[in-house]
Amino acid sequence: MKVETHELMVCLIANEVRNHGVVVFGSYTPLAYSSYMLAKLTHAKDVTLIGYNAIDMSAVEMSYFGHEAAAYKCSTARMDALNEVNSIHLSHRGTVECISPAQIDGSGAFNTSIIGDPAQPKVYLPGQAGASDVAQHYERMVFYIGNHSTRTLVPKVDFVSGNRWKISATERRKHGLVPGPYKVVTNMAVMDKDDEDRPFRLVSVHPGLSVEDVVSQTGFELDTTDTIVTPDPDTVHLDLLRTRIDPRGTAKLGILGGQERRDYLRQIIEYEWQRAKDHLKLSAAA
Repeated sequence: MKVETHELMVCLIANEVRNHGVVVFGSYTPLAYSSYMLAKLTHAKDVTLIGYNAIDMSAVEMSYFGHEAAAYKCSTARMDALNEVNSIHLSHRGTVECISPAQIDGSGAFNTSIIGDPAQPKVYLPGQAGASDVAQHYERMVFYIGNHSTRTLVPKVDFVSGNRWKISATERRKHGLVPGPYKVVTNMAVMDKDDEDRPFRLVSVHPGLSVEDVVSQTGFELDTTDTIVTPDPDTVHLDLLRTRIDPRGTAKLGILGGQERRDYLRQIIEYEWQRAKDHLKLSAAA
């Protein structure tokens, strides 16, 4: 079966999760959550997942309505937000963080706040939340973008919601920060940056695309010296994603936009609502 773009992105992000430390779930983002669950079920069984302040939660099936309840039901403890920030975000215990920004530029600055002139924004976005802190203090930083274009990968972001103040391993250690990669995974390619003074490196382009396709849709310089084609996902990972973690393809919401996204979301909601009613009937009959 053909690998869909969102499935490829999920598997690529899952590969960034290491078998140690802590992964904290932020706002509900099915593509990132699916990646964490996949890692937990495969190569990172010992990583601690924290979702909605539920500590050490198990990998659960993606559900638009039921995911939060499942997180708490399958956890071993709870933690309030202040303790979470102090003991994880600011104490270098986080291993990987995924953020889906509206814009990112060649310096690594990202924008989750506004589009347009800050004095008179055209669009208000969700805002920073904890993004600026985790981008600085976590070991591995991954940005995922469902629409790779010059509108999202720009010469300079309209507003700096955060950045990786020091990027190279040497500079991060020098300033007491945990060294680790800075990556961007999009629907077209994988890029990384390992030095403040060097451009993003085009690591790979997804099957069916060329280096030129990606360069033409990127608003900043790319180093294309050693670019390869993105390898297909591991078949075991792909099967787990499709059958156990996200059988309804909720993660696909991360790459859709506009009316297509609304229609797809409506299908998911209708399915889950019908499933809830079916469960109620079974419970009543019992």
